[in-house]
Amino acid sequence: MFDHVEFPVGAIARNRSFFAAVLSEMGIEGFFFDQEAGSAGFGSGDTTGLLVFEGELGPRRLHICFSASSKEHAAAIKAGRRDNGGPGYRDHYSPGYFAAFVFDPDGNNIEFLFREPNPEQ
Repeated sequence: MFDHVEFPVGAIARNRSFFAAVLSEMGIEGFFFDQEAGSAGFGSGDTTGLLVFEGELGPRRLHICFSASSKEHAAAIKAGRRDNGGPGYRDHYSPGYFAAFVFDPDGNNIEFLFREPNPEQ
């Protein structure tokens, strides 16, 4: 769990569209978009949990994992995105770990994870 994450992206408009599409599937809406300042924020309630801004991209890529409400939810969010690991169990991470991975427009790894509540049962 995190309070907020902030990182640089390439073209802000392209990345805003990407994050708006995938996060809206989770009920997370855009808080602000400032084309002139090159920044966008997303969140729920009164919290901005994700901030992206136009900036210099370094050689390292980022990995962010969002919680999904079900394995079907994780699979649906992945649909239509650039695949980096289709929906499925990854018990080598931990029992009941069901995730889907996609790339954002700049090549960062975005994960959607559902954890089975009682994987041993």
